[in-house]
Amino acid sequence: MHWSKFIRTFCFAAIFSAASFYLFIVLVDPYDSVPFSLPFEREPVSTNQRFSYPSLARKAEFDSAIIGTSTARLLKPERLNHLTGDNWVNLAMNSATAYEQMEMLKLFLRHHAYAKRVVIGIDDAWCRPGQEIQKFTFRPFPPWMYDDNRWNDLLYIFNDKSLENSVRLIEYWLGKREAKYDRTGFRDFTEDFGAYDGTTVNSRLYPGEGTPLYAASLKINDIEPLVDGEVQFASHALLGQTLLAHQLPLKLTLLYMPMHGSYVHRGRENYQRCKGSINRVVDKITNIIVIDRMRVDKMTSADGNYWDPLHFTSDVAKKLESAIAK
Repeated sequence: MHWSKFIRTFCFAAIFSAASFYLFIVLVDPYDSVPFSLPFEREPVSTNQRFSYPSLARKAEFDSAIIGTSTARLLKPERLNHLTGDNWVNLAMNSATAYEQMEMLKLFLRHHAYAKRVVIGIDDAWCRPGQEIQKFTFRPFPPWMYDDNRWNDLLYIFNDKSLENSVRLIEYWLGKREAKYDRTGFRDFTEDFGAYDGTTVNSRLYPGEGTPLYAASLKINDIEPLVDGEVQFASHALLGQTLLAHQLPLKLTLLYMPMHGSYVHRGRENYQRCKGSINRVVDKITNIIVIDRMRVDKMTSADGNYWDPLHFTSDVAKKLESAIAK
């Protein structure tokens, strides 16, 4: 075979293979994001929620949403549906920055002009002082999935990760794989931790401490909001701008997440300033309720309620759901 013929054959094969893979990805559409694809139901199969959840945020069947980080992931839409009569979706993402959370919120609100309720979980992602906002983490974030032009998704979807997730979706359709999250975005990630072990949990709650700082040594409810103009939280301005730009007929709930009491106590001054700053921002917002569980109380001081300093058990989640419903 002459070299010229070999090169032509090789180039043709490469182009044909690339075109075939691209067509496969577009037709399967693992993120449910392109304007046309095969007419099948799609479950969230990507392990990265930043890719899985935009399609859920656009679904018309939902009228209420949970925004936050992994600390809000145990809030179960099915239980909230029963308590409130609304249709909830959980869009909380692991380690989501304040910026990523607001991008998700804006996407949801643009597709739900008459949304009923939105809960925003406030935790460490919102309490990092500084004048510059952290936009992203090490996890890839696809801005093209958060705009209203689904045609431009065709420019970005051709990559090895999309191909991998397309195969995962095919396996799901064939019954050989379970979806990473259910159709409401929920998954009880604590099931991955195995059986609850108090000794292991204790070592997570009190790292490097010879004797745990038990609730008896703490002042109950001592994390009161503190307004300090000298300490700036760049994310709070973003929160205010986003909420003021979407004054819709809905009920907004800011939920200060119940991180473990000892953990909150150690960062007491920062959390006080964080809450004071946020409260000052949301004073301008109508139809908003603040539920403050970022405190030191009987619930947050009970070690058995936690897996680690940030993540509580399902029993605590149920109590939060009841508070939201009320």
